[in-house]
Amino acid sequence: LSATEGAFDAVVDRESVKGALRRLPERERQILYLRFFEDQSQSRIGEQLGISQMHVSRLIARSCRRVRDEALRS
Repeated sequence: LSATEGAFDAVVDRESVKGALRRLPERERQILYLRFFEDQSQSRIGEQLGISQMHVSRLIARSCRRVRDEALRS
């Protein structure tokens, strides 16, 4: 009983970021979804949204930083 389950840690991590993800602007949520759940490249995402790959990269970095910072404050 004292051993920690790896799957349990994943559930805890997922729950800790849910609220922060919901508070992101829709476009940033969409970009994170396309990148991390659809496994699309930054270039492909940029083409779909009409923005540059570099801008997609900046938005991913900013969004991840915001979510991480908010989860760590909780």
